[in-house]
Amino acid sequence: MHSDHQLPAASSARVDVAVVVVLYHPGDDDLANLSRLTQWGVRVVAVVNAIDDVRRAAMPATGAQVIANPRNLGLAHALNQGIGAAVGNGARYVLLLDQDSRPTSDMLDALLAAATAMEAEGRPIACVAPVLHDRKSTGGANTAWDNGPFATSGTLLTRAGWEQVGPMWEPLFIDGIDHEWCFRARGRGMETVLVRAAVMEHNLGDEGMNFLGRYRPVHRSPLRHYFIVRNTLWLARKGYIPLGWRASEVAKLAYRIATYLLVSNDRSRTVGNITAALADGVAQSRQRQPI
Repeated sequence: MHSDHQLPAASSARVDVAVVVVLYHPGDDDLANLSRLTQWGVRVVAVVNAIDDVRRAAMPATGAQVIANPRNLGLAHALNQGIGAAVGNGARYVLLLDQDSRPTSDMLDALLAAATAMEAEGRPIACVAPVLHDRKSTGGANTAWDNGPFATSGTLLTRAGWEQVGPMWEPLFIDGIDHEWCFRARGRGMETVLVRAAVMEHNLGDEGMNFLGRYRPVHRSPLRHYFIVRNTLWLARKGYIPLGWRASEVAKLAYRIATYLLVSNDRSRTVGNITAALADGVAQSRQRQPI
């Protein structure tokens, strides 16, 4: 179901396009980036899961529509809020961004040109996504998702995809959201397409390391360690996800857990969180979720 689409990055009218940015404890640079995005001539929806009073007061000046949550409700919930608001205001295409993503307007134009061209051919497009460059990597593009689902940030969702596939699975909270949604889209006969002409710089993980000759981003946060391990086990039970992918991801947990123990910024918490994640993953529970 996956395919690649190549075309030159061409300017196109950004009609019916919205940008959704999810933020968590945003800094001044993140607010400046919101202002930059609004200058593209598109509606910008900023969903904030936690923010201090000073930056809350500064948000209106960015020109973005702001949805502020009183506590961290998770990335999936925030995405659903932002996409729902964008589509409710008439958007046909929604660009999804994390707060540390720094896309160019050319990237948006390339994604939009690809999506509209393929839709004109009658193809059922759920989303299109760019090639991601990890800022920490000296080896160029990180193409870990070339033959599979895409990282959430940088993805251009179509309204048709949103309406036919449905919202993000909120219990996942933060990890695996993109994989689950894209596999669900493919299970419903829609395409998720990599646009090689579109490139975006992004911070993947907290650190980067070489594993078996290949660059891999890794997370140091014990919180992320819980969700990655638990959600992998949850997704392994989903019949619409290819068996090969499920088996591979579960097998990878062995070296991922070992890596997390090595790079963790709080090893005792990582041990506790991974233990809880394994229990919750097997039981399909959220009982030990640390947030």
